[in-house]
Amino acid sequence: MAENYPNPIIFVHGIQGAWLKNHYPVNYQDEIYWTGIMKREFENLQLSVVDSTIDRDFDKFIFAHQAVPFVYESIVNELRQEASKYTYAFTYDWRKDNRLSANMLATFVDLILKKVAVHAKQEGCTAPKKVALVGHSMGGLVIKWYVTQILKNKALDVVDKIITIATPYRGSLKAVEALLPGARNFFGLESQKAMRTVSRTLPGVYQLLPSWQGAVVDGKTKEPLSIFDRKNWQDNLLKKMDQDYGRAFFQAMLDDAREFTDAVKEDYSAEIARRVVCAYGTGSTTWKQALVTKADGNWYDFEHVVEDDNGDGTVHTVSSRVQAAKEFKDEKQMIELGGQHAQMPNHGVVQDFIVQILTKNEYIVPFKSTK
Repeated sequence: MAENYPNPIIFVHGIQGAWLKNHYPVNYQDEIYWTGIMKREFENLQLSVVDSTIDRDFDKFIFAHQAVPFVYESIVNELRQEASKYTYAFTYDWRKDNRLSANMLATFVDLILKKVAVHAKQEGCTAPKKVALVGHSMGGLVIKWYVTQILKNKALDVVDKIITIATPYRGSLKAVEALLPGARNFFGLESQKAMRTVSRTLPGVYQLLPSWQGAVVDGKTKEPLSIFDRKNWQDNLLKKMDQDYGRAFFQAMLDDAREFTDAVKEDYSAEIARRVVCAYGTGSTTWKQALVTKADGNWYDFEHVVEDDNGDGTVHTVSSRVQAAKEFKDEKQMIELGGQHAQMPNHGVVQDFIVQILTKNEYIVPFKSTK
């Protein structure tokens, strides 16, 4: 009998990491609205404020089309060549609730295991029963929900290893900026102010709000403010949100995001933690704390945000490290070679590290912080 098949690898992209395409059934010219680089038709991307699983416009059926090649083609090809020829990219609609995407991931994992089992049988091989999951940025949150909230106590039966790259387990202040003045550099990709309006209807953005202690503080007293309480947001934003979507909408989005973030920031169980590696960036100036001027209509002063060099320019290390994180031997080298947040999957150093982890037989020794 031939040797056993390697475990399939499923790569999960980050926010803005998939093309979005309209598949309106009577339009023979399918429309691509988002590619991340060449096309960014923000006005077509808004979701319904009544049901965020549905596109706002009645004549659009928008779905994820493919992963953005500029960011992800290189790492998928590398994993396919060096770790497992059975490497697949899972694409999802990054605008929507990550819990929906995690449910879709569950179906995709089952499909891939079935697919590989058929090929193994054809070649007289023993089919693998587990997958390795690799996620970049928000893709790591989709994986986290899938493993801890869907698989739960069955996770060890399905998942062999988990690697996340620059995943904001506790969010990012860039998500706050995206809802206010409009992100200038939204999760590592240059953006436009037009993204501000569409972001306000997207659960995927709210679920990236920062949840670490002291992420947002009163600029005068330095008292922490909850980003999940509407009273701590700018007055002009609240006025606009209430005018456009009704008073209840914004707080409902915040409440839902709080429920999601409370779950994904929790530690993995000890058994799963042994199989997890969190690769993260450091050495690049990254926002750590936003100051709010209460006396000026809760103004968020992004010109004087507190920042340091512990991050990848978008995600601070206070967010990207979980209890099972395993550090690079040289963090400074990793971020300098790996580049900024959106480009980390592209660099050879990051790819070599991931291949090394995936091709080792032993499991991971959990990293214990000395702080």
